Amino acid sequence: MGRRSDHRPSNPAGVLPEARGAFGGFIGPRNLLTLVDGTAPWLRDDSGRLGPVPDPAPADARLSDLADDPLGWWHILRAGDRLAAAEEPTEEAWTDYFALCVAAHFGTVATYVPTDVDTKIRDRLWYVDRSESERDRLKDLSLATAGWNIRGVSRRVVDVPDHGPVSGHDGERLSILAGGILGLLRAKDESGAEVLIETVDQELHREARAFDALVARPGRERDLLVAAAALTHNAGDVDQGLSARKGQPFSSTPVKRFGRLAHERFDRYGGAFARAARLYKDIMASDGHRHYPLRDVRALRTHPDLLLPVGPFFDDWGRTCATSPHLSEDGRAEIVAALVNGVRRVKGQVGYDRALAGFDDAHPGGLASSDLVGRVPASTRRALKDKDLRRRIAVRQASFESAMAKRARRLL
Repeated sequence: MGRRSDHRPSNPAGVLPEARGAFGGFIGPRNLLTLVDGTAPWLRDDSGRLGPVPDPAPADARLSDLADDPLGWWHILRAGDRLAAAEEPTEEAWTDYFALCVAAHFGTVATYVPTDVDTKIRDRLWYVDRSESERDRLKDLSLATAGWNIRGVSRRVVDVPDHGPVSGHDGERLSILAGGILGLLRAKDESGAEVLIETVDQELHREARAFDALVARPGRERDLLVAAAALTHNAGDVDQGLSARKGQPFSSTPVKRFGRLAHERFDRYGGAFARAARLYKDIMASDGHRHYPLRDVRALRTHPDLLLPVGPFFDDWGRTCATSPHLSEDGRAEIVAALVNGVRRVKGQVGYDRALAGFDDAHPGGLASSDLVGRVPASTRRALKDKDLRRRIAVRQASFESAMAKRARRLL
């Protein structure tokens, strides 16, 4: 495989431990783990903030050996230091690098600063020349992600009785599998590709059935809208996986079967993805951005309890920020300032209004607390006096969510 730039900025201050492109032209393992530690410092330490710390992996275990466990992604990250940088990695090292990238992506995609290695996974790492045994390892690892428990690293999961949890992590898995279909077909491994094709099909059927079950349950509209956001994004993830290597014709069989679910041929999967996309576009899309206004707030990275849920349903998250023992008062002020900045920067958003409403409800003295006001910038103090913003914040959570539920039912 030819060398590729990892597209990371230079490191003049020595913050990252490895040179650029330290692993076959890609970001080095230690650099990747440094990025993981920066966005989620509770993932690889022994603080127990994520839960009981697992036992160390066996000394002779490869990273790809650790995937077949509900916390496989966590085991891989905690053992990631054993993978060394290499100018010309062996095929075994490439497989373990794939495992590390998948684990880093799963561990951080729902944090404030994801590692964004998903493009490498689906566009490049499936296409490294490797033996059949190593190719089987990639396939097995990708299939093992179905059993990964990601609740510790995501507040964006909807539980649907009889159908299981639905979240955006399902889309990340689908994207990896879709890229794998193309990679295995390129390697002339038709039987392996067929396994992944059937796995994608089963997962899409599961998500469609879960969505339809929520449609049939009055009173679950909030969960329905969160699921609609997940299905819409997951369909997009499938499209990204099926466009791996940028040269795949959209006439190929897997693309015809799974591509553009949210856009055309709505007879597939009972039309659930089309209905989900309509709900998302009309009600949720303005809050489906990447939340750049919150990326620089380092206080939000201190504990998994502070992870962001699906917008615009941020009232409870705002209350958490107002009362969390993991935040200092300066940290709370930084969050409020970032939310107010987000209100200004993100046109059409509703979620930051709701977060401020929740914070105002739970913080002693609310947003007018003298201690809080004394810590935020003058521009934030002025913005918090805006009559229109105050009017939006004054809407109670129950009223807001009732109105959202009615909009959803009208569209259905």
